[in-house]
Amino acid sequence: MCFKLLPLASVGVLVTGVSLASAAEYRIGDPLLSHGMEIAAVYLQPIEMDPPGVMTPAAEADIHLEADVQAAADNKNGFAEGDWLPNLHVEYRLTKADTGEETAGSFMPMVASDGPHYGDNVKLMGPGKYRLELTIHSESHDETAHFGRHVDKETGVAPWPEAFSVEYEFTYAGVGKKGGY
Repeated sequence: MCFKLLPLASVGVLVTGVSLASAAEYRIGDPLLSHGMEIAAVYLQPIEMDPPGVMTPAAEADIHLEADVQAAADNKNGFAEGDWLPNLHVEYRLTKADTGEETAGSFMPMVASDGPHYGDNVKLMGPGKYRLELTIHSESHDETAHFGRHVDKETGVAPWPEAFSVEYEFTYAGVGKKGGY
């Protein structure tokens, strides 16, 4: 009897049925630390979303803009370093440097092959330099969305921070041909 060894990546695809192909992400600045959180911003080609209709269709957008929000080492809200922080309300504002044109909106929480994040498909104002402002609200921003927090002396965690903003600058020159990564 003869056994053929497969590369580990091939075994993963056979076992899970998941493709290892991924889209090229373009980092927007360096990750920023604020309020016990590490906030990283990236963009890639627009994506298709389930359920349909919850954000701008990929065919009508230029990019899929993401905020990866993870607990930093100094997080006092009960999350371990590197944990994704759920139940936030993340707003974005993009300003084109040379014209001052703006577009703004809110991200929705979602998951992709590289993990959970907040994101939206966005139509830009053409190639050029942009400033991105992210405003992060704790779960208390939405009174109907409850993510409980222990407050007793023995097991309690710190209160959620007030809303805060972080800013990045980047140059958008396109994302290339879909599938060309």
